[in-house]
Formats: sequence, C-alpha cells, structure tokens
Amino acid sequence: MYNVVENPIPKSNLFTSPSLEEIQKFISQLPQKEQANANLVFMFTLNSCNQLVEENILSKEIFA
Repeated sequence: MYNVVENPIPKSNLFTSPSLEEIQKFISQLPQKEQANANLVFMFTLNSCNQLVEENILSKEIFA
C-alpha cells in the first residue's frame, strides 16, 4: 500500500486544458504589444506550478 499524493495545483472546470505548446502558440498570435505580458504571466505560472510540485510532492519521503 502507498500513500496517496494529492495534486497541489488547483484546476478550474471553466476552462480547457491546452498543452504548453498550444498556450505558446496562442500567445504568439496575440498582438505584439500583449505578447510580452502574456509570456511573463506564462513563465510566472510555470515556475509557481513547478514550486508547488517540488514542495508538496517531490519533497515527500515517498519519492526520496
């Protein structure tokens, strides 16, 4: 038997779940003035998700 690991990243059922590549393609199709801010938010989000997984899942004894 193993301990169940819960996903620390919240999910909204109001939106679809595009791939990272699809999100980057969407950003590239925005007007040039909006792309920098969209990419900034995208990278903030990636880093935050990475940190959540590191702190709440990968740091657990079960994965040590």
